[in-house]
Amino acid sequence: MQSWLYLHFPSLQLDASFSEQIEKPLAIVDSTRFKIVQCNTAAKSQGIEVGMGLGSASTLCSQLQVHPYNIDIERKALLNTAQWLYMVTSDISLFPPQGLLLKVTDMLSLYEGLDNYWQNVTQHMQSLSLTYSYSTGFSPSSAILLSQSSTKLITLDKAIMVDALHKLPISMAQIAQKDIEKLQRIGVTSFKDLLTMPIQELARRFHIELVNYVGKLTGQFKHPIEFYHPPKQFECYQELLFEIETLQRLDKPLGKVLIKLENYLRLRNQVGYELELLLHHRDKKDTSISFYSAEGDYLANRWLSLSYLTLESVKLDAPIQALTLRLVRYNDLESTSKDLFCGLQGQQTPLELIGFLQAKLGRDKVSKIAHLHDPRPENAIVLCDPTKPVSFVSSGNKLRPSFILTQPEPLQDEVTLLQGPERLMTGWWDGNDIIRDYFIARSQQGRWLWVFRNQNKQWFLHGLFS
Repeated sequence: MQSWLYLHFPSLQLDASFSEQIEKPLAIVDSTRFKIVQCNTAAKSQGIEVGMGLGSASTLCSQLQVHPYNIDIERKALLNTAQWLYMVTSDISLFPPQGLLLKVTDMLSLYEGLDNYWQNVTQHMQSLSLTYSYSTGFSPSSAILLSQSSTKLITLDKAIMVDALHKLPISMAQIAQKDIEKLQRIGVTSFKDLLTMPIQELARRFHIELVNYVGKLTGQFKHPIEFYHPPKQFECYQELLFEIETLQRLDKPLGKVLIKLENYLRLRNQVGYELELLLHHRDKKDTSISFYSAEGDYLANRWLSLSYLTLESVKLDAPIQALTLRLVRYNDLESTSKDLFCGLQGQQTPLELIGFLQAKLGRDKVSKIAHLHDPRPENAIVLCDPTKPVSFVSSGNKLRPSFILTQPEPLQDEVTLLQGPERLMTGWWDGNDIIRDYFIARSQQGRWLWVFRNQNKQWFLHGLFS
């Protein structure tokens, strides 16, 4: 027998978007019928109930905050929940906008029983702060029905599940209202009455939809299930409680999605190198911001520090309603410690420093100097990607200044020549040949300079010693 577990989230939009706003009464309203479809505990304490009209609810509580129901928010929240649960269970099917169906059978051997499996699922769900009802079933339809009736049944005993199903009123059947009324007129008031009727009798009195429903409910007919496959890359959407006009107030919602990213990368033994943050506005194109880590990080607090530095230079043109975080570049985690007991402790690696500088100054403002095998000083170095290793070209015993000018400048100071000359005759292969005599000199102000004289007896400054 196949076993299934259904999780029903009756207040998914409320929990996903307003979980922190618990002190003030708040309700989600169906804009077409002006009915309360979700409300928090503070609203319920004022006498507000699901199904109540907006006018009656406003009369009971003048401080009631009202938000329109948005099915897209629930779909995205359900998708995020499925992605989160995929870390502890494999076969998940989405029943938008408020349900997830889990296939239990194949997970029992891994967790050594239903109790251990359910304990892992509930512990994993705690961090999401979502309200849900649940139940196991011997078929997908039976698990869905028992869960939506708040049965909260966790068992593999089919007899117990069938007994719980029999107690439900026929009004909970997911069939047309006219069929429910027709069943009630012939004395079918519970699922026990419905399921004890011969299938041939149902087929004679009712249309095929009811027969299919009963067949799927009892497990006689197959219930086609499409299982969820997580995306190859991490992507998380977060709706905001209210519009944010300054980036400094993004710390809490951004921290939430970064924690989800940390768990995603940790379980895959990976690190991220580039993240993309999309800021969603009301009537304006989304704003895209990229975060980079030169070394590669998975910890949420490190990414949060890098994001703070990057956001300091960003200006908002419109308030933010929601955000989406995407993992753009990632790779497997590699050990940075050569010894099991003598790893990096309290030290900042070069790549960490590069990452902080890029976040603060901009990625294009940080470079590394690489040496080229060109004897001309102005062509001997080039700026390159700071995260790439570069080879060191030794100059032997020759003294070279720490700072080389991009282009030589005419010498303006009076200097004393202390060492030299060192003649350079090179560059003939590309037409930019030079003939220079270089000297180490000291100016009257005490600066140590690297100067040269060309064939026209002109003097130039080319470098400064530190």
